[in-house]
Amino acid sequence: MIATLTEIKTYLGVVGSADDAFLTSQGQLVSDAIEEYCQRKFNLTEYTQTFYCEDYPQASSRLFLAVFPVVSITTIEQDGEAITGYRVHNESGILTKKAGFFFGEEIEAVYTAGYEQAEIPSIVKSVVYSVVGERYGKKKSGVDLGFGSDVQRVSIPGTISIDFDYTLTNNQRSSPMGGILGSYLNLLDPYRSDQAVMGASRLVYVNS
Repeated sequence: MIATLTEIKTYLGVVGSADDAFLTSQGQLVSDAIEEYCQRKFNLTEYTQTFYCEDYPQASSRLFLAVFPVVSITTIEQDGEAITGYRVHNESGILTKKAGFFFGEEIEAVYTAGYEQAEIPSIVKSVVYSVVGERYGKKKSGVDLGFGSDVQRVSIPGTISIDFDYTLTNNQRSSPMGGILGSYLNLLDPYRSDQAVMGASRLVYVNS
């Protein structure tokens, strides 16, 4: 998970283990939603990314790895042959040829990218804390978890209670993950992979 059970409980001020199963499941759900929206993992993961000739400018000295920060490069192969003589800007994932150009039908990069658990950006973790906190509050108050974060309850004492959901804007509704992440989508945009930003299969990578 992006945030551990201990971190979530500390943030929410929850003591005891009675709600551990719920908080763990919700932490995993929100982590999965964040990674689906960002089209990447945040914990350290090895990626295999393939650039096809139609996916990058031919005779280019730069390639853009989909996930960053880059921790290490395992191999770079051009048409099946290992190449050297490049440098990587770890924070941005920009791969630069020291001399000449990348030029081939297929370039495959195998690299490790992401964060150690303690180094996952606080903004990303704060989204987990906030969304899990909202869902935990609904559980305690009896509000349906399907509602968003901005729920108002109208009650007639002794008769009926009705919940109204005012959460999702048009922007949030445009993403399949908006129903879970609500108003926090924009906070995650700087951490999205190039594949998510491009919205196409221009870049292809596979987790191993």
